[in-house]
Amino acid sequence: MHHVARDLAAWSQQHVRELADAAADHGVDLDPEPKEESPAAAWLREKGGERVGWRPGAGLLLLCDLRGTGLKTVAVSVDWELLAQAARDQELLDLTERCHPQPLRQQCWAKAMIKVVSPQVLTS
Repeated sequence: MHHVARDLAAWSQQHVRELADAAADHGVDLDPEPKEESPAAAWLREKGGERVGWRPGAGLLLLCDLRGTGLKTVAVSVDWELLAQAARDQELLDLTERCHPQPLRQQCWAKAMIKVVSPQVLTS
């Protein structure tokens, strides 16, 4: 799950960079570098998770994270739709057509993980 989630995050980070490039062509200045977790924070989170190991509330926290991810992917999908509707040039329309399928895949992944994890968590 960790590695797939990292791949999905990388897609989103690439989208931020591509949107910043497209925005510059329209006179809008966006930060092309998505906000990322610092290496120190990532290391602490990973090592903290290793030390804590499995605990009863961990499954509920995972479900909460998956739910949040699923909801965010729906919002991002709507944003891509809105951008496609407002696109006045082929380059921006091509960007939306290229990037929009990925949040839909992210949404399917989050939903599938919820279906796999929730019975185990909610009945234990």
